Amino acid sequence: MLSILKIFKFGAQSFARNFWLAILTISILVLLLLSINGLIIINFITDEASKELKDKVDVTIYLKSDASIEQSESLKTYISNLPSVESVEYINPDSALVDFKDLYKDKADVLDSLDFLDSNPFGGYLVVKTTDVNDYKTVLAQLDTPVYREIIENKDFTDHESLIKTVNDITGYVKQFIIAISIFFAFIALVIIFNTVKIAIYTHKEEIGIMKLVGASNWFVRMQFVFEALLYSLIAAMVATVLVFPIISLIQPKVLDFFNNNSGNIYYFYRQNLFTIFAEQLLIVCLLSAFSASLAIGRYLRK
Repeated sequence: MLSILKIFKFGAQSFARNFWLAILTISILVLLLLSINGLIIINFITDEASKELKDKVDVTIYLKSDASIEQSESLKTYISNLPSVESVEYINPDSALVDFKDLYKDKADVLDSLDFLDSNPFGGYLVVKTTDVNDYKTVLAQLDTPVYREIIENKDFTDHESLIKTVNDITGYVKQFIIAISIFFAFIALVIIFNTVKIAIYTHKEEIGIMKLVGASNWFVRMQFVFEALLYSLIAAMVATVLVFPIISLIQPKVLDFFNNNSGNIYYFYRQNLFTIFAEQLLIVCLLSAFSASLAIGRYLRK
């Protein structure tokens, strides 16, 4: 216990003596943690956007105009019984015609063309929602049978599929960019901590020599500088946690507007997961700092 207290004491003294270097090191660590928080925020927003998009995605199965009500109901029952299907809504031909007229109510030339027809040109259609957006292709594949192919006019899912792919691609690119920035700051932090500890070792060269003469172990010498590096990490984690909330306050209104206040509450997400986020980030910078400090002092002790 006495040795541990001495380690804390010498580590704190070294931190105070190299104050401006410590500030530089902490600043780099804060930038690293802010970039990690940026990745967390973007990951949260894109996950929310994906959920919103997937909730609105459905596949429309258009039936031929000569498909009977019995055939339509049979197809609806078949699709409803598929394990991946959440709901199926059948829109009859009359309702389809009403929907068409409502869609083109401002285009008189389109509506006038219906007057030349003797009957309703539209068939009914089915609106299918699955429990997972990835299940739509499976559902459509199961409809590709001679029994149902003869009454199905078209299956519309390509636009949704393209949109989901675009969102996933953009999300992937943004995450890769932030990961690259985080790796860059991690490398810079590693180098700075390594050199900060080397300077601290040089400053305490005589003291370390005296410690070794009176019987201090390599572990005792090493842990002083590791503790100093861990102190950088703790301060950086606390500063980054304090700074991230003003950043959230700047982007929160725009995020909520994007989601029409239905989701995207970053404040709530951070409040719910604050301890976990803080602990994980503290662990990351502590491991980084301890490794760099241990590497620097290790080279000195081997001499």
